[in-house]
This record gives sequence, C-alpha cells and structure tokens, in this order.
Amino acid sequence: MSEPVQPVQPDAFCLAPLRGVTVRTFRNLHALWFTPPDRAVAPFIPTFAGEKIKPLLLKDVDPELGQAVPVVPQVIGKDPVQLRTLLHAFKAMGYRSADLNAGCPYPFIVRKGRGAGLMRDEVSFARMLEVGCEVMPQGFSVKVRLGIDRPELLAAHMAVINGFPLREVTIHARTARQMYEGAVDLQAFAAALEACRHPVVYNGDLRTRADLLLLKSRFPQITRWMVGRAAAVDPFVFARLKAEAPPPRDAVRLKGFLDDYLAACEAELYGPVSVMGRMKELWRYLHQSLAGGERIWKGVRVCRALHEYRRVVDAVFASFPGFVPDDMLRGLRREENGLCASGDAVPRDGCSDCNECP
Repeated sequence: MSEPVQPVQPDAFCLAPLRGVTVRTFRNLHALWFTPPDRAVAPFIPTFAGEKIKPLLLKDVDPELGQAVPVVPQVIGKDPVQLRTLLHAFKAMGYRSADLNAGCPYPFIVRKGRGAGLMRDEVSFARMLEVGCEVMPQGFSVKVRLGIDRPELLAAHMAVINGFPLREVTIHARTARQMYEGAVDLQAFAAALEACRHPVVYNGDLRTRADLLLLKSRFPQITRWMVGRAAAVDPFVFARLKAEAPPPRDAVRLKGFLDDYLAACEAELYGPVSVMGRMKELWRYLHQSLAGGERIWKGVRVCRALHEYRRVVDAVFASFPGFVPDDMLRGLRREENGLCASGDAVPRDGCSDCNECP
C-alpha cells in the first residue's frame, strides 16, 4: 500500500517589525492599496517596571483602532516578571499570540542584554521563553539572529529553544554584529534549521521572486517567510513574491498610498516635525525602488516643512522616473550567499565550476 501524498503547504508571508515604519497606520494603508502579507509582527514594545500600563504603549496593537492584517505583538526585554505583565495585557486585548524579540542587533540594546543580547545569558533567555509559553501556551514565538559575533552561536543554543513548546522560530540569517550589512549566512542558517525542532520562519534579504525561488531550492522544507525592509523599499513586494509572473508596479497606486499615509500621519502625530520624520523614515527605504532614487532621496531628506515635502513628491510623480528592474532589488546572489543554480550549498572556500550558474 502506497504512502498517502502529503498536501503541499502554501507559502505564508509575514511583515517584519520595522520600528518607525511598519506601524499600524502603515500596515492598514498598505493592505488597502497593495496585496497585504498574510500577517504582521508589530514593532517591539519594551517591557517596563510596575504593573500599570500606559495606553500609549499598546496603541499600535490596539484591536479597537483597527488592524487590517492579523497582527502578532512583539516584546523586547530581559525581565520575566515584566514580560508576564505585558503578555497578560495582550491577552486582555484578545491576543493569543506574542513574539519575543531576541534578535534586535542595535548595540545599545545588545549591551543591555536585550534583543540579540539575550543569547549571551542562557538562563535569562530560558526564563523568558518559559514565561512566554506559560502565559501564551498556544502562541508564543521568538525571533533570533544567528548569533552576536559568531554565526554558530544559535545552533549551539538550540537546545534551549527546543526545550519549550514554541509556535515558531524566526531566524534572521545574520549575526547582530552584521546589523543589516553584508551577505546573509545560509550555511549557518542551514545548521540552525537542522537543529531546530520548531517550525522555522526565514528572514533576511528576501526582496524578489528570484530570491524566493533560490531560497526554496535550498530549503524546500520552509514555507514561512518574513519580509521587512523589502516591504518599505517596494510596497508591491507581496504581490510579486506570490505570483509566478510578478505583476507590474503602478505609480498611481504608490502615489495614492503616499498621499493617504501623509494625511493619516498628520491626523495622528503631534506636529509637522514628527510627520516629516515618519515620511522620511519611509522614503529612506522607498527611494531604492525608483529610478534615480538617490537624487529623489536627497530632495526628500532636506525638506524641513510639509509644503516642501509635498512639492518634492508631487514633482517626482508629475514626471515619474519609473521603477528599477527586479534584478537591482535582489537581496540574494548565488555564490556570495552560499547558493548555486542547482540549489546546492556552496563551500565557504568558493564555488566549483559546474557551468550551471549564468
């Protein structure tokens, strides 16, 4: 008797937490104007001392304010008592899932033992996971890096992660020291993936359909993907990742989204300086998808008033320069990322000439 054929799991795409960009207003308007992700992890909320929670701290994940995409709140901290307080607040809001940020690479966070710094202390890390799984028994997850300085650290610590009933583990395939620079380390990621007993979400330089296909050829067991900066660079990214023939980008939709986002920021933020800061934070990424983007970014960056910003952006779309081709947006290149056309891993000492790669 033959074995039953297992159904192929569809790919699921998650919007990564990008502080100052993927906030509730961005998430909701992105879903209105573009193909949305299947879910989103909200930018992290820090733990705090005491039991009284300021409503402003939870505003970004408040269901009553509207969440167009299913949202998972994310916590950053190192104190399990404080974590418990915040997770109970999420439960009171109706959430049954939450994520622990154990991957933030910024040095001032890491030095305090938070974010990626949690990996320096296995005991503290384990206590945070224990509390998370106790309060959110069906829906606690963790986002990590390959390590702080060494990419082998995560695989070495995987026994701690495997000891708890986590919903999933998101792995950004870089070390904290790398921040967001340099190539992702897919060999170290493969080692961590093999050691992990939980469902794994891949994160790191997934920007185009070509990137996705390369990753799927190397890691066919992965069906969960997290996209962060690429969604700010190219708001059309989820449609283009999901489609075998990526649909064209549309300048009219992009302009409509930007106009709505500006209006929403003006309504929600306190004063033009805050609004300008929010728009510039988005354009810091968005310009990369436009032809002549550096020139456009320079024009936006020097704006000091909203009327200046509107003038610059209106001029861009009045004579729209076009979008850059996908090949210029790609995050993964075969040899530098440990991939070849056949899907095999490339040795660290270089690629053998198999004549398969263009």
